[in-house]
Amino acid sequence: MRVERLFYFLLYVSPPPAQLILAKSTRRTPPRVVSVAVMENALNLRSSGEQRIPEGLYERVLESASNLVILDTPHGDDVLSSFRQTAQRRGHSVYAWSAALGLASLREHGITVAGSKRLPDALRFVLQSSHFGVYVFPSDKREFTPQIIALLRQIARGKEGGDKRVVVMGHDMEVSTPLDRLATLVVHKHGPSQHFRLRDGRWVRG
Repeated sequence: MRVERLFYFLLYVSPPPAQLILAKSTRRTPPRVVSVAVMENALNLRSSGEQRIPEGLYERVLESASNLVILDTPHGDDVLSSFRQTAQRRGHSVYAWSAALGLASLREHGITVAGSKRLPDALRFVLQSSHFGVYVFPSDKREFTPQIIALLRQIARGKEGGDKRVVVMGHDMEVSTPLDRLATLVVHKHGPSQHFRLRDGRWVRG
C-alpha cells in the first residue's frame, strides 16, 4: 500500500515530458563572438608609409553586397577625414555619428539630423530613410545592446529603399552571430606586408 501511494505521489509532482522538452528547446544559446581580423570571409586591405588609407576604400564601401559594413582599421580619424573629402568632392551624403552631435554631415559643416543623439534613434532614421547615404558609427561595445544588434540586422537584411551603407568602424573589433554572415567585413592593416614578393630580382616584403 505504501509503494502504491509513493507511485501516485511521484506521478502527481513530476512534470509531463512535453514541458521538459519545451523548457529545453527555449533555452537560448549565447551568440558566438569572433575577432574580425581572423574571419576567413573578411576583405583585407593594406596601406603603408604616409598613405594611411587603403586606395579605393570608399568605393569598396559603396560596392558592398550588404548594407552593413564592419570596418576594422587602426586609423579611424584618417578614414573619417578621407570620407569627408570624398563627400565634399562628389557631393555625397556622408554622416558620422557621435553621442554629442548625433548624425553630423561630413559634407556640410554644422548640419546634423534632429533627434539622432541616441544610437537607436539614429539607426531607425537610417532604416526609414529612402535616400542614398553613408553613415559611419563607432564600434563602442557599451552601445551595442541586443536592441542595437537587432537594428543592425534589419539594416543588413534591407532590400528596399534607396542605396545606403552603414559603416561600423573601430580597431581590434569583434563581431557576433549573425552579423558575421550578414555584413561585409573589411580589415585594414597599415605597414609592410609580412609576405615576400619578387622585385627587381630580389625578394622583399610587401
